[in-house]
Amino acid sequence: MKFYNEKDIEIALKKVGLKKNQIIYINPEIYKFGILKEAQNKNDYFRIFFNKINKIIGKNGTIAINSYTFQTLRHKKKFVYEKTISSSGMFSEFVRNKKGSLRSHHPVFSVVSYGKFKNKICGNNSLSNYGFNSPYDNFLKLNGQILNLGMNPAKNPFIHVSEFLAAVPYCYNKLTKVSYFKKNKKMLKYFSSFVRYKNLKIKRNHNKLLKKMLSSNFIKKASLGSGFIYMFDSKKYVDLVLKLLSKDQFFLFNKKLNFKKGFLPYD
Repeated sequence: MKFYNEKDIEIALKKVGLKKNQIIYINPEIYKFGILKEAQNKNDYFRIFFNKINKIIGKNGTIAINSYTFQTLRHKKKFVYEKTISSSGMFSEFVRNKKGSLRSHHPVFSVVSYGKFKNKICGNNSLSNYGFNSPYDNFLKLNGQILNLGMNPAKNPFIHVSEFLAAVPYCYNKLTKVSYFKKNKKMLKYFSSFVRYKNLKIKRNHNKLLKKMLSSNFIKKASLGSGFIYMFDSKKYVDLVLKLLSKDQFFLFNKKLNFKKGFLPYD
C-alpha cells in the first residue's frame, strides 16, 4: 500500500481536468489510494479531499454526492430528513453534515449538494428518484462532471438513470411510502423508486461497460497512491449507456437474465 500527500491529491485532480466553476458528482472509494500522510483519522481523509475539490472549483462550483438511506426501504426504518444517516458511506455523511449543504427530499434515494447550484440540483425535486426533476435530471441539465475517487468509472448512479430512461425490463417503479419526518412533522407522501426485481439475480458487468467508455475516449485518468482518479462528462456517459441499451437491453450483463414464465417481470 502506497503513501500519498495533499499535494499529490491536488496534482491528480487538476490532471483529470478539475477546474474553477465546475459542477461535480463524487463517487468515492478513497481507501483504494492507500495512506494519506497528513491524515490522523478517517475524518481527515474526507475533510482533505473535500477541501481540495472545493478549493479548485471555487465559490461558483458545486459538489453533489449520494446520501441514500436504504434502511428506510429494506428494514422499514423511519426517515428523519435532518438526521437519518446515509448508507452511502462516511464521505457522504461528511458532506451531508457540512454546514450549507442541502439534501434532496427522497426518503430512500436522496442526494446532498453543496455550493452555488445546490438548490437547482436538490431543491424542489419531483417524487421520482431518477426521473424528471430528480437531482440526477437536474445535474445532467447543468452539464455536470462525474468524479470517481478510486471507484471504477463505470460504477456511478447515472448507470441507473440510463436504465430508467431506457425502460429496461429487469427494473420497475416501486410505489414508496415510508414513515417520513421533517421539521418534527410527519409527511404523508408517496414517492417512486426505480428498483430491480428481487427475484432476478442481477450482477452488472461494469468492466464490459468500462471498455466501451475507454474506446469512446471521454474519460480522463490520473494516478494517486495505489489507485486512480477518473473524471468525465455525465451527459456523454448517459448517452453512451443509452445507446448500448437501445441495441441490447441486457448489455450490462454477461448473459441474458433468467426470466421465468409466470414470474415477474415475465407474466
